[in-house]
Amino acid sequence: MINRALRDLHPEIVQDAVARIERLGGTVRCDPATDLLTINDEFTASIVIARCMRTPSESLRWKIRIDAGLQPDITVAVRMDQSNRQPLDYYLLPRIDVGSAKIRLAEDNSISLDAFRFETLDGFFHLASRVVIRSAA
Repeated sequence: MINRALRDLHPEIVQDAVARIERLGGTVRCDPATDLLTINDEFTASIVIARCMRTPSESLRWKIRIDAGLQPDITVAVRMDQSNRQPLDYYLLPRIDVGSAKIRLAEDNSISLDAFRFETLDGFFHLASRVVIRSAA
């Protein structure tokens, strides 16, 4: 999950995600020891920050470290912009499809990675939203 130092730098990312899920009628429990989120008592999520680094050749790179010990159902990787102040985009990485605990990203990646890339977290929030099911008459 977010290590303590990064969470302190970007607490609004986690707080905003929890608040939005709750506005959509969902529930979120956060394990204080691991920061693992349990959403609607249905699935778990881990939020990790991927800081931008510049290589000696001036290319941009990001490292995503997935905490395999937590085994979150979904890892939400927040790829930060060049200044590491704002999210650039997001990767929603399902545990079933992630083969490595360490993922390296470039500005453009293969379809096997970029298939999980999103401009916003709307898809993630859709998973967490609650819907009233009407009974059939």
